[in-house]
Amino acid sequence: MTASQQAPRPAPAPAPAAESAPAHPALVSVILAAKDAADTIDAQLEALAGQTYAGPWELVFVDDGSSDETLAIVGAWRERLPHVRALSVPRRVCSTSSRRRPARLERTVTRARNRAVEHSHGELLLFCDADDIVGEAWIERMVDGLRRYPAVGGRIERWRLNDQTAVAVRPPKGDQLLDGTFGFLLYPMGANCGMRRDAWSQLGGFVDSYDSSEDVELFWRAQLAGYELGYVHDAVVHYRLRTSLCGMAAQAYSFGRSHPRLYRDFSRFGMPRSSARAALRECAWLAAHVRSLARNRSGRAVWLSRLALRLGRIVGSAQNRVIYL
Repeated sequence: MTASQQAPRPAPAPAPAAESAPAHPALVSVILAAKDAADTIDAQLEALAGQTYAGPWELVFVDDGSSDETLAIVGAWRERLPHVRALSVPRRVCSTSSRRRPARLERTVTRARNRAVEHSHGELLLFCDADDIVGEAWIERMVDGLRRYPAVGGRIERWRLNDQTAVAVRPPKGDQLLDGTFGFLLYPMGANCGMRRDAWSQLGGFVDSYDSSEDVELFWRAQLAGYELGYVHDAVVHYRLRTSLCGMAAQAYSFGRSHPRLYRDFSRFGMPRSSARAALRECAWLAAHVRSLARNRSGRAVWLSRLALRLGRIVGSAQNRVIYL
């Protein structure tokens, strides 16, 4: 099923979008990046070890500076996953403008994923996360999708691994196949997506400086370059949401802070500005539901996350010198 929508294109497609991938079994590279995932990565590795896919594939794992046993756990799986290779992202020091503040170490999942792809050998690239669980036919179905489309996204299932509060904060999208939050092009989540290597190489991969919404940016850029995006319903990932209120709010703030940058980068291609009326409605909702803070945990989680998203957009607007509230 095609997920593309109409939008201005900056250049002709570098290759016919409908061109099929080779019919022979292609080597598949599963890209898995993680930091401090010792509590969850076992379940994901077990799911990958039980895949139904009969063709050749490798798992390229990148440790993004874990301080727990994540890397050791991955190493212990080499007997059941002999095709796994583990790497570490080198630390990159970011200077600060203040003499009193020490330089900080920058780590982003985008850099980790890009490094993993650099060390992979597959013709097809699949991406998943260490805190989720892929379905048993995930690789097989994603490969089928990449035979038809140069870029694909799979289905995100949110109930199996999460409680009611977490799902209330980030509910399923209903009948919507891929995400279309911004009223622009559709996109898959980075936790369940894939791309042919030739398309990846042409696009240059994820943009390192995006620390959130990097998946949105890449797949929008892919479609604007002429690559068709497909949806693979049977390629299921059981998605794990944040469990703490602070974690939910921090994630919402990070999402919100990235949205003005998306607008800065894609408004010239047709991404619409956020509606001032919608922003006012959201402020009115926050004011009217402030009692949710005292009502129950789900109410607090939803209210705090919606506030954090708006605050993130305000900060992101200032950082990117645009208005996207």
